[in-house]
Amino acid sequence: MGNLFFESAFTSHLKAFARFGAVGAMTAAIYFFVMWIANSGLGINYILAVTFAYIISTTFHFMANRHFTFAAATGHQGYQLVRYLVLWLINYVITIGVVTLCVEKFLWSPYLGVCISVVFTMCTGYALARYWVFKVN
Repeated sequence: MGNLFFESAFTSHLKAFARFGAVGAMTAAIYFFVMWIANSGLGINYILAVTFAYIISTTFHFMANRHFTFAAATGHQGYQLVRYLVLWLINYVITIGVVTLCVEKFLWSPYLGVCISVVFTMCTGYALARYWVFKVN
């Protein structure tokens, strides 16, 4: 019985994480496209471009994870949104910190900084979204 529970829990995590990854890939595509337009196309400072792209892409991210990844559309959207905003703020601080470090300290492209920041924000994002924002057991 215990082994069956472990296999079921593992499968549940694996499926949710795969969906989370698919949503994350689509979110990243939106993120990079908006950042590219803002930074390279319009000449907006990289911090503002990252911020604008982050806002646009995470709006999609919230809705897709709510409906697709965690099937939590029946949950109270107001509570989920407030919790997601806390998650958003945590990941935004991580993103800006990593991008700034990459650009200012290592003289790398802000695009590379964003790629590196995704590694960190993906971990905090999944854990907080699953167990706190959308409360999937």
